[in-house]
Amino acid sequence: MSDAFQIGPFLLKMSMLAVVVSLSLGFVAISAQLTHSREWKSAVIELLSHALVLAFLVWKFSYILFDFSKALENPSSILYFSGGENGTMLAVVVVVVYLTKTVRKKAIPVYFVALAMATGFLAATGVYQLLTVVFEQSSMWYHVQQIAICTCFLWWLQRAKEGLIHLAAWLAPVMWFAISQVYVHFFVPNREAMFAGLSSSQLMYYAFALLLLFLSRRVKPIGGATDEEAS
Repeated sequence: MSDAFQIGPFLLKMSMLAVVVSLSLGFVAISAQLTHSREWKSAVIELLSHALVLAFLVWKFSYILFDFSKALENPSSILYFSGGENGTMLAVVVVVVYLTKTVRKKAIPVYFVALAMATGFLAATGVYQLLTVVFEQSSMWYHVQQIAICTCFLWWLQRAKEGLIHLAAWLAPVMWFAISQVYVHFFVPNREAMFAGLSSSQLMYYAFALLLLFLSRRVKPIGGATDEEAS
């Protein structure tokens, strides 16, 4: 989405508009998902709102950390540049720490946080992919498949949410989502293979899926025993 339009003196990129709309609808989906959990609804939405703002600030201003000399020479560049991929990774780490500490401090049930995050992520991602198809009209097959994946997992989440109280129950579905991303990234335009025909993103998802598979075989299932105990 490279196009932009002007509102008065401000120039707004279509990509930024798509992100704002997607995130907004993601929070609408979270609110709808937690309708019957009013006791924790406001606390979870507030928690995730703060986490989102924190992630943006870390990602944006980590440019100073990773390109300190350039930021010092030209301070105005901070307004136009971000921390890029390194900034994204740093933001993820900071948000994970923030969520862990805040959830423990406020005693918010992890189940509601996980359910809200999954719902918001899938809804926002699906909407963003749809808007990309509408505005950009390129790489259609990739975006359409992403929409289908998000829709299927949202449907499954709505049907299976009662059985996701224990975190161990999330391992298998998250693993399958990671596997779906390995597949769908074959349709990314100008994909650069890094190893065994897989791109860096695919290798990351593949490694994550293997980790989840390993954990799912080690975590004690509800009412059962681990593989090691069974043997």
